[in-house]
Amino acid sequence: MKRVLMFVIIGSVSMGLIFTSCKKSEKEELEYDTTSTEDAGNSESNFDQVFQQVDNAAVSKSLGKAGPIVTIDSSTSPIKMTLDYGVATICDDAKIRSGKIFVTWTGRYREPQSVINITFENFKQENPILAKSFTIDNISSKTITNNGRNASGQLNWTISVNAKITIQTGQNITWISNRSRTWLAGEGTPGWNDDKYEVKGTTSGTNRNGKSYVCNIREGNPLLVDLNCNLRRITKGIIDLTPEGKPTRTIDFGDGTCDADVTVTVNGRIFKIGKY
Repeated sequence: MKRVLMFVIIGSVSMGLIFTSCKKSEKEELEYDTTSTEDAGNSESNFDQVFQQVDNAAVSKSLGKAGPIVTIDSSTSPIKMTLDYGVATICDDAKIRSGKIFVTWTGRYREPQSVINITFENFKQENPILAKSFTIDNISSKTITNNGRNASGQLNWTISVNAKITIQTGQNITWISNRSRTWLAGEGTPGWNDDKYEVKGTTSGTNRNGKSYVCNIREGNPLLVDLNCNLRRITKGIIDLTPEGKPTRTIDFGDGTCDADVTVTVNGRIFKIGKY
């Protein structure tokens, strides 16, 4: 059975937007500040982890040797599932989680018109190695809607997230994501490593300092996610990320070639990011 995979669209790259050149002036430091890209990346990563937890629980009703107590109520419509991590659970991925995740779904992920909704109660994810923690506010939610097949016969989904997250310093970040995903190839095979997806859409939010940002997958240059590429899952597409009061960062993933090269352009200066 194919698993549902969520991809770190911004996070994989944004964490690499720390430019290591000669000592910069204060103006340059502000211009190339990475706070918004880091917070956008952390938001993306946290919700990817949440969906991985949900997907694993839905398939196996457990998460390996370590994980939450999973309960599924199939007597209701939509079906309800609860992942209860208690006050602190050390999970198989070495993250410490607490609180609850609530999930409802009207049908399977691949079933047309099915809707999966994810909400939270005092949910927290901690990375003890990096000494970082992220508490997802109870008002946060993620909704995945299967739109059925497009004119080309491809399954596609609408994915929306509205989140408020408190980081380990006590500062808050917000993140709103509205994206579409289209399954381009690999649907008819049992494995996942021949799968390809196209991703379009926008995200926006405020960083830990209260500064806003917008992030758009450029029109006409959607992201291509190729699971057969071990060097880099995203092999094509362009993202424009604009922090408040700062120049746009243009992130170019290339032409679809399976390589490890990503370029970032800021104010006409091009930075090359290798494998991440």
